[in-house]
Amino acid sequence: MEKNEEDTKSDAKKVGLVGVKSATQNSVKSAANVGTGKSMSRMKVRRQSYGFSGAVTGVQQHKYSTLATEFKRPPLIFQNTYQTEPTVRFHVSSVKKCMNEVLDKQFTGHVYNHSVSPGLTIIIAGEIMRSVKKLGFNRYRIISVVTIAQKRSQSYHNAVSFLWDHERDGIVDTHRELHTAFIQATVFGVYLD
Repeated sequence: MEKNEEDTKSDAKKVGLVGVKSATQNSVKSAANVGTGKSMSRMKVRRQSYGFSGAVTGVQQHKYSTLATEFKRPPLIFQNTYQTEPTVRFHVSSVKKCMNEVLDKQFTGHVYNHSVSPGLTIIIAGEIMRSVKKLGFNRYRIISVVTIAQKRSQSYHNAVSFLWDHERDGIVDTHRELHTAFIQATVFGVYLD
């Protein structure tokens, strides 16, 4: 007394085992393909994230946040013009004024929190970069670096090393201290020739 395939499917539906046969067949086929040299490129592998992926920025975010889209490398805007001097130079005092305005707005009264402060650094760096770009320095790449750290009776030393054109490039550095945290903000204006 042999059952045909239709009877087996109807019995599986009654028991609630729909698709069991096909799932086992697929796993047997994939196990058989492992030794044959077939590619496993369709496997989904989760990329490891670096930086502040779990940082709370104070802005309600969805899964694919657009908070740091301006930090991506911009497309090439200029062709080679062999222009060696900027038309609008990097002005240190106006950049320092912009930085102080942003720090007054964002950092005043901040209490250090290990889950909120990393997100605040991203927000402050973005606002500083946008406000400095509004000053209209022609042919300058603006780089904004912000560090917030908790004050716990330890010292902090920061060193930056780079190749620099002292006639055209510029740097502005400022820092603030509160009773629980301190912030250091640095803006680099690098001339693109």
